[in-house]
Amino acid sequence: MTSKLIVFTDLDGTLLDHFDYSFTAASTTLTSLKTLGIPCIINTSKTYSELLSLRQELRHRDPFIIENGAAIYIPKSADLILSSDMESKGDYWVKAFGPKRKTLVDLALAFAERFDFISYSDLSPEQLAEFTGLDCASASLSLRREFTEPLIWKDSNLALETFKTDMAKHGVKVQKGGRFVHLMGQDCDKAVAMAWLNEKYQEKYDAPTKIIALGDGENDVEMIRHADIPVVVRSPVHIPPEIPKRTDVWITESYGPAGWSEAIDKVLSIEGYV
Repeated sequence: MTSKLIVFTDLDGTLLDHFDYSFTAASTTLTSLKTLGIPCIINTSKTYSELLSLRQELRHRDPFIIENGAAIYIPKSADLILSSDMESKGDYWVKAFGPKRKTLVDLALAFAERFDFISYSDLSPEQLAEFTGLDCASASLSLRREFTEPLIWKDSNLALETFKTDMAKHGVKVQKGGRFVHLMGQDCDKAVAMAWLNEKYQEKYDAPTKIIALGDGENDVEMIRHADIPVVVRSPVHIPPEIPKRTDVWITESYGPAGWSEAIDKVLSIEGYV
């Protein structure tokens, strides 16, 4: 093997089942990655607070990217060469790619009369739980955002395009996800965060890396497009997103975590790991 494999993965609808958030179907493959020493980087719209308990369940020890590429959390125990401008937060170093959430909340409020949406910050845990199917405790953790502000978009698609244009004038990007429209800094992107972290692993290994990126939604498109091995995990609720400028995208046969395992097991076999 001339290059080192790194996995970058979405969570909801990909590693986690869309309906019950289970990762049981992926457990064996997750264990294989740990045994082989292959980093599995979570790259999600979820918050730091949400991932604390989930990472314990997954027995996850690698870095993770939160809120659609808004920031990377790197365990201080990780053997990576990091820059001195990173923020220290408990057991982690934090690399942020955008403004703090309050800036985005204030900006959304200024547009509330022109467009029909509900801001995440206006929701109670009970309301969010009803909308997402999460329990109230999980919904409460999801509300603890640091760098992004999701919106429940109730206006038209045409209005959304206008909203995107208006927000861009303020240096804010509007990204459509599976359930929400997300406000974030212009440089916040799953692909940007992936590229930054990949460079750190190349420095660590002093060797080239090969990225497999897996996701199921529109907010995963750029991450998948920039991977060496692009994988769309089939969803039970929507058609696979198109990945522009790629003709080699794998679309899994199975849904969610079963499809996730299907793709990674195939890559491990092709790359000679098993």
